Amino acid sequence: MKRLVILAILATLVLGMAGTASAVDLEAKGKFQFQANIMDNSDFLAAKRNGAQEDDLNFWFRARTQFRFIANENLMSELYVEYKTRVGGSDSNLTTGSSDRPLGIKRVFLQYRFPETEVLTTAGIFSINLPGAAAGNMVLGDLDAGALVVSAPITDQFAVSVGYVRAYDANSTDNVAYSTTANNRKEELDLFFAALPITIDGFEATPYAMFGLIGEDTFSAVATLPGMTAPGAAAFNKNANAWWAGTSFAMTAFDPIVLKADFVYGSVDANQKRNDRSGWGADLSLAYTGLDFVQPKFVFAYTSGEDDKTSNGSERLPVINNDFAFGTYYFGGSALTSADLDSNNQVGLWTAGLSFEGISFLDKLTHDLHFLYIKGTNDKDLIRNNAGLTNIAADGKFLTTKDQAFEVDFNTNYQIYDELAAIVEFGYIGMDLDKATWEAYNPTRNGKDDAALKFAVGLVYEF
Repeated sequence: MKRLVILAILATLVLGMAGTASAVDLEAKGKFQFQANIMDNSDFLAAKRNGAQEDDLNFWFRARTQFRFIANENLMSELYVEYKTRVGGSDSNLTTGSSDRPLGIKRVFLQYRFPETEVLTTAGIFSINLPGAAAGNMVLGDLDAGALVVSAPITDQFAVSVGYVRAYDANSTDNVAYSTTANNRKEELDLFFAALPITIDGFEATPYAMFGLIGEDTFSAVATLPGMTAPGAAAFNKNANAWWAGTSFAMTAFDPIVLKADFVYGSVDANQKRNDRSGWGADLSLAYTGLDFVQPKFVFAYTSGEDDKTSNGSERLPVINNDFAFGTYYFGGSALTSADLDSNNQVGLWTAGLSFEGISFLDKLTHDLHFLYIKGTNDKDLIRNNAGLTNIAADGKFLTTKDQAFEVDFNTNYQIYDELAAIVEFGYIGMDLDKATWEAYNPTRNGKDDAALKFAVGLVYEF
């Protein structure tokens, strides 16, 4: 009953806004999907060996709808709602045994151009993405957050974009209940960025830079943002600074050969050396687009890894919300399932692979095939010589130079209607974690790792 009331109120709000503002055009876009997911051995240990019970088969339903209220070409606002549930059960957003389902606001923002100019301002809660040409951005991508972004063209070839993002805030209301010493806790992560898109015939690039202010209480629990801290890190007791610089790059001058690449370096300067973190990442894809029935693509990525000490902090790239994905399993990238492994810990490795995308011999039926080889760049002695490390996952998310994995994905899309697709995804990851490195750190690892498997079937209605 409560769910129906919420839906009725939301519908009344939308229709009321459209009705009272006759000069406003209402546009709606959405994506509804229902799926069955089978995920097995996500930690690369069979349930009988890790002592846990696996809930392999789950059914999910998700509905997202974007309502755009357009006054004119220079002024609009958007209300983006989402409904998501695990059918017959509960997820982290649900109360066990409750009939209520999580219907909520995903994004809400306004956007306008300053009169008589091309200066575009976006303010509210919306998706934040640093540039990423080959496979998304390794530092910050697809993060729904409160932000203010202003962008404008400079010439036909150059533009500029600057913005502020409140990326993290543990307590929206600060009071004495959260602190024994003050009413105000400094547990925010604020970001300031600038990007310079460059477009020339056959060439595109977007250099960017970002600066972050990290409140001293943000890492009172070091695991708060695992992509920003170091192995063996302690709680911060002073504010910290972070910065990143990078660029995306795409070249179509030699079409049908298309090259895309990215590079980024980042650093966290904390109050103690062991809390510092700095590193870099790069990726590229080289595709041939001249065939009607398939697009072959070579992919490669490399990120810096840890050395064998904890006293000097971390040598991995600082990550806020990693949106990088080659393939559709280990790194994410699936049309149906969310990343089953923690992508914010998946730096400190390199990968190379081949993809064959858009394979099509029958009308409305396409396939994607991905092969990936993945190997760690973290020093094995970091694990062997340091007990009690924090921010290190012993389940295939953190790979040393002695660890490797091989991934195969085969995905099928059948377009029943222009708006409705049936999707089937299969994924396999064979993991080889070095016994001599990990057996002392995690005794459940006995030198034999079980493959992770994914099988997902779903219907996606997009309008």
